Amino acid sequence: MKKILLGILVIAALSACSSSEEKMDIPTQVQNLNKAVKINTQALMDIKSQNENVKSQLEIGQKETAIIAAHMKMVKAFEGTGVVVTKIDGKLHLSLPGDSTFKSSESILNKNIKTILDPISETLINYLGTNAMIKGYTDSTGSKEFNQTLSVDRATIVSDYLINQGVESSRIETVGVGSSDPIDDNNTETGKALNRRIDITISY
Repeated sequence: MKKILLGILVIAALSACSSSEEKMDIPTQVQNLNKAVKINTQALMDIKSQNENVKSQLEIGQKETAIIAAHMKMVKAFEGTGVVVTKIDGKLHLSLPGDSTFKSSESILNKNIKTILDPISETLINYLGTNAMIKGYTDSTGSKEFNQTLSVDRATIVSDYLINQGVESSRIETVGVGSSDPIDDNNTETGKALNRRIDITISY
């Protein structure tokens, strides 16, 4: 703003001198006018840059607010379901318990999965800038090749459910991890149920 005022003052000063051309020749007047134009141009560029920075900060704040709102909504929606919701690095991570998703060696969704997947589809639909990464996991029952295929099938079935609810397929990515990343002991039925899971990461 100071630079703009300075440019205006320069132009005003030149105008005052226009009636006394004998004191300031034409080349000098042109040179001074060019200086004033440069000052004003730079000042406008500075203001534009500041406005862009403010806009960027505002967008970041709105994005963070949306993440927090979605996090709180999901935590409330998943009370009592066993789903664990965490917010890490600006993303929502959801771990769906095995006993609520699939039976051992199967890729058929359990009947109560609707209460878990519906809030996820609602979040993806309401926040159009979001994307989902779905990872399927298995327990150690069966061969490594079988479990790899099974984990892909499980992730795909969850993806299909979300798509049928209205989420665009282009916003969903699926990965099968097989039995290679257990979170509990595969030697117990409880441990197997925990390893037989779906993890969903929602990014903004």
